Amino acid sequence: MQNDLTESVQASIRPGEMLDMMYPGETNICKQAYPSVVNTRFVQQFTNLGAGSSQFILSPNGGISDIILQMATPSAGTYTSVALPSGWGYSLLNRVSVRYGSSAQYFFSGPQVWLQNVLDSENNPKVDQLLSLGGAAVVAGACAGATAFVYLKLPHNSCRASGKPLPFPSDLLVQPIVITVELYALNAVMINQAGGNPAAAAPASLASASLQVKQEMLTDTSDTLARRVDMNSHAMTFPLPYFCQQETQVAIAGAGAQQVNLTGFRAGEVKQVVLWFSPTTAGGAGNAQTPGSGNFNPLYWTSMSDIQLTYNGEIFNRFDAGSFAIWNAVEDQKLSTVNNYSVFTNGAGGVTQVTNTYVKCDFAQVSVPSERESVLVHGKPILNSVVSFSFTAPAAGILHAMYIYNASLLCSRGSAEYIF
Repeated sequence: MQNDLTESVQASIRPGEMLDMMYPGETNICKQAYPSVVNTRFVQQFTNLGAGSSQFILSPNGGISDIILQMATPSAGTYTSVALPSGWGYSLLNRVSVRYGSSAQYFFSGPQVWLQNVLDSENNPKVDQLLSLGGAAVVAGACAGATAFVYLKLPHNSCRASGKPLPFPSDLLVQPIVITVELYALNAVMINQAGGNPAAAAPASLASASLQVKQEMLTDTSDTLARRVDMNSHAMTFPLPYFCQQETQVAIAGAGAQQVNLTGFRAGEVKQVVLWFSPTTAGGAGNAQTPGSGNFNPLYWTSMSDIQLTYNGEIFNRFDAGSFAIWNAVEDQKLSTVNNYSVFTNGAGGVTQVTNTYVKCDFAQVSVPSERESVLVHGKPILNSVVSFSFTAPAAGILHAMYIYNASLLCSRGSAEYIF
């Protein structure tokens, strides 16, 4: 009797829907409404294997989800005294852009593409594997015939398996999805491991590069939304997991306490600001931000400390010393680090193992990564306000900031447009 009373009292005071925890039924079982199959048969080759851009046209045809870039270096060539750092496939990306039908076009840098994959990954081992697949660290002759497989993160997709976003319904478009990938020269992202500029003699172009797309196709094409609903008088909202604005960079002159104003915010709800720091100290394990400098390591980041993020003078994030590590850890399924990254020292010919770090400063409540595509967690509207970031820099370098927004793509009349 006491158990029954306790159960009834708790049931009466707790909100929520009834869920059958014993037998399968309508309350706890879902099933697919429209049968579908997947394929990865469509591959397009890069038209420019060196410095420059290649454009890829995805004609409207079913759902578009994962996109992979495959790259390979020439087997023949001079690779004496040069090396490629871990994740060199991402380092090769100068800019990436996408246009859904006639939507607005937005750009993302190579490090941004990589960091979004880091944010989306379920755990740290997957992060490390994605880095290795994105181009393992190789030295001298091992640079010949090296391969890199890059997951191309765009607003609609995610490298996650748990809570993966739905495929973007390209069948609602009358114009194609256009993806542009702009590369650096291959020898511009190589590390010189001797005096002078040995990379100048190395190949400037890849041996091959391609883009491969996963399609998710309905078994019966009469089930497509455009055939069931008049999309000239209706619209469909495609929720994005999130949207990252092109990164903001601020030069830091030296080590010590710093304070910078973060600018470039657009109208919309900012859920999170993600920051990372690239040191530019000459020699040693330092890295340059200029391709072709002989020590270009855009994926090498070092830790900041004593962090504060303020909005119009009000403190929203305060991480004394290096406490951001535990704050970030308890709000995700992984640490805010990337392990086993190899940095090649310029002129010394050695390899240094380091742990890369990044910092997440939240405005929104914790958003479970597996629910990003289905649960709208509001952020903070930031426009015409002063967002200030103070921290202690370990050395001279570049502070990078990436703003993460709530966003959707509204599909209607054969096209799509971003709604923030």
